[in-house]
Amino acid sequence: MEKTAVLKRPETPRILWTLVLFGVLFTIAVAVPHGHCAGTFQQSFVLQPGWNAVFLEVSPENRSVEAAFAGIPVASVWTWAPSDDTIQFIQNPNEGMDLTSGWLGYFPRPRPEAFLTNLFILQANRAYLIKLDGTQPVTWNVSGIPSLRSMRWIPDSFNLMGFHIDPGRPPTFGSYFADRTALEGQPIYRLDHGGVWALVEQPYSNTITPGEAYWVYCDGPTDFDGPMEVSVEWGDSLEFASSLNSQILVVRNRTVVDVDITLRQLSSQTPAPLSMKVEDEDTGRETWASLPTTYAVPAPAGRELLLKFGVRRAEFTTDEVGGILEVTNGLGARRLVPVDAKRFHAPPATPAKGAKAAVANFAGLWQGLILINGVSEAQMGGTTPEETGKAFPLRVLIHVDSTGTARLLSEVIEMWKEGTMVPDPENPGFLITETPGRPILLTNEDLIPNFTGVAMRDGIPVGIRLSSVAYDFPGEFLEMNGEVGTTGTLDATLAMEADFPTNPFKHIYHPDHNNLDEQFLNPTQEAYEVTRHIQFIFSDIDPNEDNDPEWGDSLLGGTYFEEISGLHRNTIYVGGTFRLHRVAGVPELNQ
Repeated sequence: MEKTAVLKRPETPRILWTLVLFGVLFTIAVAVPHGHCAGTFQQSFVLQPGWNAVFLEVSPENRSVEAAFAGIPVASVWTWAPSDDTIQFIQNPNEGMDLTSGWLGYFPRPRPEAFLTNLFILQANRAYLIKLDGTQPVTWNVSGIPSLRSMRWIPDSFNLMGFHIDPGRPPTFGSYFADRTALEGQPIYRLDHGGVWALVEQPYSNTITPGEAYWVYCDGPTDFDGPMEVSVEWGDSLEFASSLNSQILVVRNRTVVDVDITLRQLSSQTPAPLSMKVEDEDTGRETWASLPTTYAVPAPAGRELLLKFGVRRAEFTTDEVGGILEVTNGLGARRLVPVDAKRFHAPPATPAKGAKAAVANFAGLWQGLILINGVSEAQMGGTTPEETGKAFPLRVLIHVDSTGTARLLSEVIEMWKEGTMVPDPENPGFLITETPGRPILLTNEDLIPNFTGVAMRDGIPVGIRLSSVAYDFPGEFLEMNGEVGTTGTLDATLAMEADFPTNPFKHIYHPDHNNLDEQFLNPTQEAYEVTRHIQFIFSDIDPNEDNDPEWGDSLLGGTYFEEISGLHRNTIYVGGTFRLHRVAGVPELNQ
């Protein structure tokens, strides 16, 4: 059945604010995108006197309608907020209009109808009708954050919609809706220069204008979000929070032809240094590669791409960076993906005396693995580690405080310190946060009752315990020499005296190794003192050649050496590699 524009006069009182409903007069607005700053994008619209229809692709930095149109002589602003009812619209506004549900409107003060305002904020991916006062065009610039929120179509109804269009290659209506049963061949209305809704009679010749809104009939249900769909695993952007190191961008080719998906990083004041997981075509090995300014990925017809991105925090110039990743399919579709990333742990505002700001970036708890792949021939008195038949692992725990001091830990417990609440000065009946809660790292078990757990076990909050049996020392921690970083060394000496509980020579059930005389009465030294000197030599290059984007920030590594004396008459020399991963950004212990 043919669908046409219907003039409908509801049986409701006529009031002033109904003058902009479904058949409003406006002229085409032109969108001119331009990269503005970290994480934001700027759209520009040339508003003509009278009515304008715009499709907003960004959520303004200040979402207030009043703030967004400050200095713009608008008479009113409207957006369609439909129910599930079939939509009809007035083709010629000169016929007059009456109150119809499904619209939200804004009237600037001091207009007499300002009290009728029920539209207060602007949202991304929505169409807006704007009535401009005066006789001259006005440029309206909107800077904000794009959104990946999907479209919502009302079936068996006209829908006021705009589309995500590549301004350098705008598609025709026919090609854009091709092979979409509910939309292909359906009526589409746009305003002509006379301000009247006119049917798009040549959909395969007329192109879609970025930033313009149209009435499009939807014949039945559809989830159409464009011939190219872009989404993330969670959220509405490629957001790398302080503890999130990678994100997957899902790009679906909804067309029946193979295309190249092009990724382009738009200019930004503080760009995010991105890496992408790639596979070597010859070996099948996956590694990370720095994302160039422009990068193309083949996308077969009807298939989806799972693109894994990471952010190289070691290259950050500020605590927070961001930008816009433009995704196009070469057929006229475009999506703007906001990118935002924060440091794993920002340095303190005022480092302690003697601290280095760069070192403070590595503050926190580091859990790592040492892979021993070489041991010297002790019997031969060798000093060079010989290759072992198979590498074996040792777990290591290191904490770095806000001054850069590193401490070797054998055990640590993560707990939670509750925040504090105080009455709201403006509303004493409500509480507001005075001090937010935060994670705590404990090496002193006596402090556990002072805090709460960070995980649930049988419905009870408990702490998370990390430990290593690869070494031991007296006390809660052992202060190390050197600094944790991408270069330099870190070392420590572990001395296990004859009566130390974990001395390998001491054994309570062996008369020659219990440090007691033959009558098992008086102490006597029978065990040998064992000394281990361990050394970590950091590298600014990933030894695994994976180019992991975390390297240099939350992932460190290099070469490991150890000298063991007292275990054999000759010193034993050990070699291997190590990797440290920051698992908590807490800069202090036991507080």
